Amino acid sequence: MIQVTQQIRSGWCVVYVKGRADGECADAFETVLRAAVEAHLKVVADFRDLEYISSAGIRAVLQAARAAQGRHIEFAVCSLGPKIQKVFDMSGLHHVLRIHGELPC
Repeated sequence: MIQVTQQIRSGWCVVYVKGRADGECADAFETVLRAAVEAHLKVVADFRDLEYISSAGIRAVLQAARAAQGRHIEFAVCSLGPKIQKVFDMSGLHHVLRIHGELPC
């Protein structure tokens, strides 16, 4: 199960993600991220409370990042816990996404 909330902070749309980003919720997760990209010039997904991410969850993040790139929107992820950081490192996402240690705003 995943919980997603949003807040505007210093010109950034911060998408707070809590729980598990897996195949069960990946489509809804992608929809939320893409809607944020369509509505704002700067979007960051805060993963500090993300416990697990599957390949479907990674796909959702990548699809949102591609949508942002196509619209020339700044998109980043931040606050990866050790387990999530390991998944991102192993899948090479650090080469594709902007990853911040903390919120950039």
